[in-house]
Amino acid sequence: MRITPKSSGDYRVDAVIELDAEELSRYIDDAKRRITSEMTIDGFRKGKAPQALVEKKLTPSVIQTEALELALEGSFEQAIREQQWDVLRTADLKVEQNDATGLRYSVRVYLWPPVTVPDLATIKVSRVPVEVSDADIDEAVDTLRNMRATFLDKTEPAVVGDRVEVDFDATLNGAPVEGGSSRNHPLVIGGKSFMPGFEEELVGLSAGQEKKFSLTAPKDYYEPKLAGKQVDFTVTVRKVQAVLKPAADDAFAASLGQFNTLEQLRANVREGIANEKRGNEQRRVRLAILDAMMAATPVPAPEDMVASELDDMIHRFGHDLRSRGIELSMYLARMKKTEDDLRRDWKSEAERQVRMTLLIRATAKEKNITVTPEELDAALNAMIAELVRQGHATESQADPQRMRSALLDRMLTDRTLEFLEGACVVA
Repeated sequence: MRITPKSSGDYRVDAVIELDAEELSRYIDDAKRRITSEMTIDGFRKGKAPQALVEKKLTPSVIQTEALELALEGSFEQAIREQQWDVLRTADLKVEQNDATGLRYSVRVYLWPPVTVPDLATIKVSRVPVEVSDADIDEAVDTLRNMRATFLDKTEPAVVGDRVEVDFDATLNGAPVEGGSSRNHPLVIGGKSFMPGFEEELVGLSAGQEKKFSLTAPKDYYEPKLAGKQVDFTVTVRKVQAVLKPAADDAFAASLGQFNTLEQLRANVREGIANEKRGNEQRRVRLAILDAMMAATPVPAPEDMVASELDDMIHRFGHDLRSRGIELSMYLARMKKTEDDLRRDWKSEAERQVRMTLLIRATAKEKNITVTPEELDAALNAMIAELVRQGHATESQADPQRMRSALLDRMLTDRTLEFLEGACVVA
């Protein structure tokens, strides 16, 4: 077999692989054996028919197709071993010759960039102890009470805690702000769901009253076009309602269906908040470790990997928007942006994600961190069972092969991050 590799860019090889007639003939023989073992002929068990009878059923095209598949797979695996390629993926496979004299094909091979794992003894990150205060619990219980609240129309001026419905229009330098108008818009004064200062301006207004005021958006405001700028508002109050929340007592706890007393509810809330804070702290620590590792060793961000990461980011963003009833195209039109704008805005984060992926993979490889086939099978079966239980899919609809690959990546990543926590976190 002849392999002619040619570098076509960073971590990318264009290879031409050639097999002569003798080498190809072995794959043709293998193809005949495989087809024969799978062939069913009336009167004989599968794979047990006489060879002469089987060969009458074999057509040259069937043999050639099977032999080509085996030859491509086998020769490429041999090329990987001989060239010591660490293959990320392949593309642009082209069969240039496939006849009795031999096989010749070209393929583009994308390689994993080599990454040097820094000395983990020099990477130290402190974990912040997780604490749950009574104020945290009070806030969570109050949220539950708000969910069970009722509303009573009132003629008195609005105060903090009241629910109001307002018409509002926002302008910037006299021009309407995109998405800055609404009618009968509900909000609770003090809920901090609007631009800072907006809700405070509503205190003292009664139903039917109008007010004009101006606010300066924070410099870190989520909408860049408004950040740090003065926005003018015209607001008309349409409705003012008192919010009647149930008392925080045993009866309220019992109404939630899982608790007999308020203390049981608060204990459950405490544990839930603690779990959430522990998860957030774990994510912070893991990112801090990876950031410190990236600062300690050069890690490349190949353009094709960054482009692929951007594809995934946009896909996930579109999926999230659809879950809220918004199409990505409509969002982009409303924001006066294009998908290319998103790619430019998100490129630095995509590069960071690629570098973290490469570091995690290099660490797993160097430290021999693996997931056994038995562990993967058990996790996959549990995942499929849970999907079926939740009604998201039937066993026949689940795609085990696709799920297996994604699950393996997730398990190996999590196992590697656990290792890094153990190696780098100090008390």
